[in-house]
Amino acid sequence: MVKSKDNHMECEIKWNAGDGISFTAKTGSGHLIALDTVKDISGVTAGPRPMEAFLVGAVACTQYDVVAGIKQAGGVLHSCKALARGVRRENSPKIFTQISVHFYIEADNISHELVEQLLDASREVHGSAMKMLGKSAEILFEFELSAGSSRS
Repeated sequence: MVKSKDNHMECEIKWNAGDGISFTAKTGSGHLIALDTVKDISGVTAGPRPMEAFLVGAVACTQYDVVAGIKQAGGVLHSCKALARGVRRENSPKIFTQISVHFYIEADNISHELVEQLLDASREVHGSAMKMLGKSAEILFEFELSAGSSRS
């Protein structure tokens, strides 16, 4: 398998033979990801469902833009957590129709306005995944910004 480059990515996905429908993906950067679609008899899955992984990837892209933007602006980032919820159509294709993400950011030397600018830029310019998803889904970003200077 050819390694991923900035302008192209590759992966290999193999079905895990057996009673269920699960897969093992190997990324071009050499990482393994278990994907599953159905819980086994015990209620356990081998990994996230493919669309869960898709949502994780999209939100992580935006979170990357926020973290990198805060650092580039000279902010002191203490923590950044994102909680996301994706709503999908009930009928196939079960595309996302709404994605809402709430960011909890603890940082010093950063304004609310800068965070708003970073999120807007991620949705409209830099965030590849959200830009694609914005064609079919309403994308909602909210955030809470607190100072980290009270940390012990």
